[in-house]
Amino acid sequence: MNSIFATNYSIYESIAREAFQDMKDSIDSGRRPKPDGSEGWIITYDPTHTSFKSAMVSVVFTGMWLEAILHLEIVKRFDESKFKEYDFKPYEEKLKLIGIEDADFLNRISRFRKSRKELVHEKANFDSGEIKTAQSEADNAFEIRNFLIEYLS
Repeated sequence: MNSIFATNYSIYESIAREAFQDMKDSIDSGRRPKPDGSEGWIITYDPTHTSFKSAMVSVVFTGMWLEAILHLEIVKRFDESKFKEYDFKPYEEKLKLIGIEDADFLNRISRFRKSRKELVHEKANFDSGEIKTAQSEADNAFEIRNFLIEYLS
């Protein structure tokens, strides 16, 4: 007997993808070529921080999607008890379990895990000593989604 279950992983991915595109559109709309034709851009200040907000949404929903897709893959390949064994382990260990050993990708995942945690669980008085931009972390999240979508296809 097949069990029926509901999952929102495709909705999470859609939200992450749309927020990423909104971020890119916002960045593009806020810059224009220099009027003298020289190399570079004139960046317009966005007081509503649209690209930053969209980047944060993209990162957070990529994390939700990643958690959901890893749960589905581990249960499909093994069983629910194996997932429970791995539930609170880092993404890197879950990915290795399903056969992903690519060091560059695992480094991206490690970066994503740390950045997402800092974003979601902000502790303003803790300084990691590293400057990050939400937009570059959203770029990383986008690449992670693309890799996993292709890998799992």
